[in-house]
Amino acid sequence: MSSDYYESKAFKQALAKYEKAVAQGATVYLDCDQLSDIAEYYQWTGDTSKALSTADYALSLFEGATIPLALKARIALLNENNLEKAEQLAEQIADKKDLDYFYIRAEILVATNRGEEADLFLESNMEGLDDMDCLDLVLDAAILFIDYEYVDLAKKWLAKSDETGEADYQEVEGRIKFYEGDYKGCERIFNQLIDKNPYNSYYWVVLASAQLAQNHLADAITSSEYAIAINPKEEDALLYKGQALVHLKNYEEALEYFEKLSQVRTSNVEGYLNTANCLFILNRYDEGLAALRKAETRAKRHYPDRLSEIYQEEALAYSHLGEKERALACLDTMEQHVEADPYELMVTRAHIYCENDDLPQAQALYKQAVVESRYQPSVMLRVAVSLYDNNFLQVAYNILCALDPADQEKLPQAHAYMAACAHDLGLDEAFIAHLEKAVELSPSASLTVLSPLFPEGMEPQEYVKYATDNLLMK
Repeated sequence: MSSDYYESKAFKQALAKYEKAVAQGATVYLDCDQLSDIAEYYQWTGDTSKALSTADYALSLFEGATIPLALKARIALLNENNLEKAEQLAEQIADKKDLDYFYIRAEILVATNRGEEADLFLESNMEGLDDMDCLDLVLDAAILFIDYEYVDLAKKWLAKSDETGEADYQEVEGRIKFYEGDYKGCERIFNQLIDKNPYNSYYWVVLASAQLAQNHLADAITSSEYAIAINPKEEDALLYKGQALVHLKNYEEALEYFEKLSQVRTSNVEGYLNTANCLFILNRYDEGLAALRKAETRAKRHYPDRLSEIYQEEALAYSHLGEKERALACLDTMEQHVEADPYELMVTRAHIYCENDDLPQAQALYKQAVVESRYQPSVMLRVAVSLYDNNFLQVAYNILCALDPADQEKLPQAHAYMAACAHDLGLDEAFIAHLEKAVELSPSASLTVLSPLFPEGMEPQEYVKYATDNLLMK
């Protein structure tokens, strides 16, 4: 449901009628579509409890109704991480030919990393649909796949549509550009969408994300503020404004937005993770670790796939404080309770030993990770980054230079870290060469790794000229 519908007179009247009846404990007479719209509205505003109670009320009147059951299935899948419950709810939908039944079944597959199965499922169910339903299915499938970052499948389904003037088509087109790194193209499309519909908070959110990716921090903050003004519970807008404020070193205000984000939805972990990162920058490690523990509590219930990241952040925080044993214990917990990448674990353990001056143990683990992974380029990059962070610049640079040139180009951060190493080692010619390659291959990775070397707000495309004029040793 488009957010501008929620501003319509018809919807506002139905919502007011429903909320008045609920407040009075009275029965309300609305049709299934109206109740479904209200349930989806509550979910859109982040009020999952009201969304569920409204869906349940709709189902008490309209057993087997598609939208309320699909909404409950989506909440079970995404908020509760309960795949079995989601599948059971989806199967309670009475009309198995309803497009929304197809969508929720496909979303369950996509959300559990079965994108190709979802693609085949949707393809097989196009047969027998009338022309209008086919048009709807094609665009909605493209939206579903881009929502879960299946860019190639989103492009495939979008190519089936000739409705290039439709807002949904343009939205998917813009988001594909974002994931392909064409942030300016994404920004252009969403500015055009906003010109037509300035009260769509989601458009402002995507615009903010494209601006943030280009390091256009003031613009990203402005776009986030517009989204928040339209919908104060717009989670990504709160996140992006907080992250932009961190880049501007306005940490205290950033913390306020991350706190708001944590309060919007009780299953959200991003707020606490970003709070922890911000507090670590401020050297407030006790508070940062407390935030990570809150994130851990939420993740155990709602997002167990995020636990690996949380345990690793805890381990690195304790390591930085010199508490090596507590840091290693976090990794032991991670290994026991989470399906973690074994080489990632080895490199993180090595990093902890290295940071705490146990170099023989660190060296042994770095070597073990590289050898047992059969010199996997991503593992070698991880080792090099760890060594760079621990100020072993020459060793880190040597490892990165030992990578096959083709692998250097496939790994977005490789040339960025090679440039960083070369700069710190005073290798002017190599610094410029790697910097040029880094900016060409991945402006976003260049921004992440190299922005401390450049003036605040400078775009990666300007890095080479600035470095040539200002950063060379000779």
